[in-house]
Amino acid sequence: MVWGIVALTIPAFASDLLLYFTIMKKDPLFYLRRCLALSLFTITVMVVVFLLGSVISVLDRRFIFPDFAIIVGLFAVIPPRALAVFSMSRSSFARRAIFSLLEPTLTVFVAILGFGLPAARMITGLLLASTVGLVFAFALISTIEFNGRKSIGFSPIRMFRAFLTDWLEGQNQELESYLNELGVETEIDAAAFVFRKRTRQDVKGIILVSTLHPGPFLNVGSSVLPFVFQALVQKELNAVALVPHGVSGHELNLVSQAQNEKILDWVLTQLDKTVYYSTATPVERVKNEIATATSQVFDGCALVTMTTSPLDMEDVPSELASNLFGLTHGRFRSLALVDAHNSLTGPATMTPQKIGALQEAALASLQISAEQPATAFKVGTAHRTPAGFTLKDGFGPGGISVIAMEVVRRKFAYISIDGNNMISGLREQILEEVKRAGFDDGEVMTTDTHMVNGVVSARLGYHPVGEVVPRLPLIQEVTNVCREALNNLEPGEVGVISGQIPVTTLGQKSLRRVMSTVYRTSKFTALTLFPMVVAITIVSLLFLV
Repeated sequence: MVWGIVALTIPAFASDLLLYFTIMKKDPLFYLRRCLALSLFTITVMVVVFLLGSVISVLDRRFIFPDFAIIVGLFAVIPPRALAVFSMSRSSFARRAIFSLLEPTLTVFVAILGFGLPAARMITGLLLASTVGLVFAFALISTIEFNGRKSIGFSPIRMFRAFLTDWLEGQNQELESYLNELGVETEIDAAAFVFRKRTRQDVKGIILVSTLHPGPFLNVGSSVLPFVFQALVQKELNAVALVPHGVSGHELNLVSQAQNEKILDWVLTQLDKTVYYSTATPVERVKNEIATATSQVFDGCALVTMTTSPLDMEDVPSELASNLFGLTHGRFRSLALVDAHNSLTGPATMTPQKIGALQEAALASLQISAEQPATAFKVGTAHRTPAGFTLKDGFGPGGISVIAMEVVRRKFAYISIDGNNMISGLREQILEEVKRAGFDDGEVMTTDTHMVNGVVSARLGYHPVGEVVPRLPLIQEVTNVCREALNNLEPGEVGVISGQIPVTTLGQKSLRRVMSTVYRTSKFTALTLFPMVVAITIVSLLFLV
């Protein structure tokens, strides 16, 4: 206990406080709590080695205790400590070296001055362990740098620091600059359905459907776009916005906030040119054994929702959109395809059977809609951000948005929840309550926002909507918003904006390059770090004995 307090704990606190308030204070990844966490690792390893050393000294008298235990501990802690500091810190080489070695050095000098251990032996052990540790860290980092630069064209270690800076500190600019270098120029399809009261010019609500993907995580790229668009529509138009997940995958993640601005500017610019119509077709639903689809046509533009709920569903591949465009060519001015993203129990893939069923249901629904006459409609909107629902619970800041439609006395609710997918079965429970509230039908969609990704430690990296929040309060919140939209129904008009927007996305090839580099680096580090540290420790032990 005396050894742990005097030789380990006191040097750890002293070195961390000294380093934080002097050379590391401006380093974004090493504030005081994180310095203490690294010291906790050092102390834990030293204690384990110290206890094992005491056992070895009993079995083999050649193992001088505690001298050799301290030296073996130095060989065990300095290599991973140096690797962590040199890979994460942005400080100069000298400062990183001091940060890596100061705490072990203080421990050695406390052992010499406070416990009377031989100075020559302890300093020699410290110098050898420091040399081995720094050489090991440099060798591993250099190997990662060399292989990474060949793969992605720039330093993977710097990109790793940028990733950690965003993940841990919320600063996304540097990481987005790297993603921009990897990005590819492309065009995304977008359609905005703009609703307003028939006798007024004020916009009531907008449904924005596009082929971009709201990722990759946290506040990077298009992860924030659903919420940003909702906030913009609320601020500029005092209206409700729904941004359901379109048919797209991670290759269509926008790389930066600047690319998000292109989407926002496109919608706002096109609003002034929009021509409004006072008719729409009824919502048509078709269901088969696997999939369900709805379709509704506004001014020749079809809005389609698709789901496999209660079966699991994930990102619907772009090939489905291409197939539907081809099969319906000439029948609609444009198609806005929504992946409702509303049923998940665990890691899932979209099998060919599910994709085929979605296509079959969507096509059948569109065929019925194409034959329906357009008639006058009513529209109502509502929005609420429930108190107490947070990113950790799987809820984005966009909350719950509803656009209610009434055509030929049939009331339908388009319900959007700002989250990444939904726990299986919840959709069906919500729709049951929505029908009791006065609707004939509806669809529950999520935005697939990746603002919730990476916030909590979970099997999926996030919580789907309804996984941790009690279902009854959530269902009640959604139902209340639907009632509000129902009470807001009034004769409406709709204008449809559709087209292609040039943007920079991560791209399929770039995504594969990044994921391949991350995978190889992680695997190489995992296979190298622990065995090498163990080998170094064993060699030092054999050398001492």
